Amino acid sequence: MSKLIALLVVLFLAAFYKIYKDYEGDRRKFFIDVGLLLFLIFATGFSKYTRVYMPLFLAHILLLIFSWGYYYLYLYGKVRKIIYIFAPILSIGAFFILGAVASQA
Repeated sequence: MSKLIALLVVLFLAAFYKIYKDYEGDRRKFFIDVGLLLFLIFATGFSKYTRVYMPLFLAHILLLIFSWGYYYLYLYGKVRKIIYIFAPILSIGAFFILGAVASQA
């Protein structure tokens, strides 16, 4: 657990430093960037709950790696679309659907 926290701190600080360094008075972009960062922190923290279903956990980890990479590409101006950053929602939604199905069986 402490490794995950250390990883999140490093990712958060690196991203927040980049956001703060590039802030040029555009509050809308600043809040969007910080909101996306907080979403990724939440999605990464949700990983501990998906361990119940190991294949879903692996899919969630792969989606997180993809999302973090895409977020950094977005921060450095290489891509403009932000929809791919929300990829972990697929595994989080699947987690809740599997939980609902398993509780009814």
